Amino acid sequence: METIQNKNANFDINQLVTGLQKEDYRNENISRNFKIIMWVMAPLYLLISGMNFILDGPSLDQMGFLFFSMGFLVFGFLFRSLHQDYKSVDYGISTIEMLKKAAHRYKLWQTKTYLTIIPSSLIGIATSFGIQDIVPHPDLTIRLLVVFTAYFAVMSIAFFIGYLIWRYRQKPLRDKALELLAEFEK
Repeated sequence: METIQNKNANFDINQLVTGLQKEDYRNENISRNFKIIMWVMAPLYLLISGMNFILDGPSLDQMGFLFFSMGFLVFGFLFRSLHQDYKSVDYGISTIEMLKKAAHRYKLWQTKTYLTIIPSSLIGIATSFGIQDIVPHPDLTIRLLVVFTAYFAVMSIAFFIGYLIWRYRQKPLRDKALELLAEFEK
């Protein structure tokens, strides 16, 4: 009986490791690609802002470009950190340690999740400054609020899509890691 349980545990671990390696590889590539995009976009928007300042003088659009640049820069640091995390995953460590790290890595709410609020907000402010003039209202405050509210709605939908991706691709890996961890720690 105990031998059958050990074989099932080994089979479960092998399946889990294969799934983790696949998801880690996918996330490493995604984070690397977004890191590159953010490192290109941040100086590009800063350059555009500087050129607009020289050519047109100060404006809300220029402020928007500055906030875009700051948001992309912060996202660049976050994606660099994520890329390093996924790149440095080690499956050669002890099984219990590997399971703990996998469970933590695929936890939905972690520090890096909360940190995305900063660049998302900066980009929201930039969007508000950048496209507020398309809202047909004479009051600047109302125009900024309308655009920011629309941006917030789009970001809420994006978060929900990200949550669904986590729920169907990453949560099962995390749940299986926690289940196996509980079995090993008995």
